[in-house]
Amino acid sequence: MENLKLAYCNECEDLVEYDIYDELIEEEFKGVKISYKFKIGKCKCCNCEVATDIDYNSRKSNEKIEAYKRQTGIIDLNGISEILEKYDIGKENLADIAGFGKVTIKRYFDGFIPSREYSEILFKILNDEEYFIELVEDNKEKLKDVAYRKIISRYERLVEISSSKIDQIANYIITHIGEVTPLALEKLLSFSNGVNYALNGKQLIFEKSQAWAHGPVYPQIYNKYKKYGYKPIDDGIYSTHGCMLSKLSEEEIEAIDLVINTFGIYSPKTLERISHSQDPWKEKRIGYKEDEAGQEVIDEASIKLFYTNHKLNSEDTIMAYIMTCLKASH
Repeated sequence: MENLKLAYCNECEDLVEYDIYDELIEEEFKGVKISYKFKIGKCKCCNCEVATDIDYNSRKSNEKIEAYKRQTGIIDLNGISEILEKYDIGKENLADIAGFGKVTIKRYFDGFIPSREYSEILFKILNDEEYFIELVEDNKEKLKDVAYRKIISRYERLVEISSSKIDQIANYIITHIGEVTPLALEKLLSFSNGVNYALNGKQLIFEKSQAWAHGPVYPQIYNKYKKYGYKPIDDGIYSTHGCMLSKLSEEEIEAIDLVINTFGIYSPKTLERISHSQDPWKEKRIGYKEDEAGQEVIDEASIKLFYTNHKLNSEDTIMAYIMTCLKASH
């Protein structure tokens, strides 16, 4: 009885038990017909809607507002949050840089809806790094020195990512997996290159991978993240707009997602075991002892042949392949 969930029903005028249903709500808001999904609480006695917790009505109102923004082309909170993450800035600094009132961004998170003019400015900031840095310079006097230096440092990192496809792939993997160590990242990059051959018939990464003792390694990425050792990498920048994926096609992102959803669920050491079972790496380790360093370049033709022959182009075939590798290694 102590676990019984109750809510007040206005129709029954009493505390009642309730069920929760996923519903598509369609209604008019500010003269616009909108639709959004929400977990609706319904009284078990009369089937009327009930507020299941203290934040119920607030959540529902926020979902309605966000649906209105999406339907009318106004930037939503996800977009604004992505700006804050992408440029590593706070709400007040973003308002100052954009030329808004100091509390404007905070108000958007409290339910206020941006004007069309302000929304377009925020969309441009999200999508155009050069526009953003121009605004930073124009409004530099509003920022503290420490905040300005931090923004410039972040911008330089964004520029670095924008100029390198392998950096974009590495950053995408880092920000789309809960935790990834340098060892795991190297393997996932290698698997992404191979799966792209199987899925799209093309090479994904044009830097040379080398057959190191712990599996395939891209030295450029190793040198960038080796400081993390066995700890998860925590300097990823989450954004799907602007320069962050500018060198990747939708088909290539599909291949990387396929790797994240399959190989990406396993531990770094398991990924190492899988990589050690693959012919392209094994061919370049002939004559080397198990832990002996080596820098032999792995042959791309061998990688393409291996992944296409094993048909590693779907979740089912990849998961079956992984199970086969793990059974063979025991």
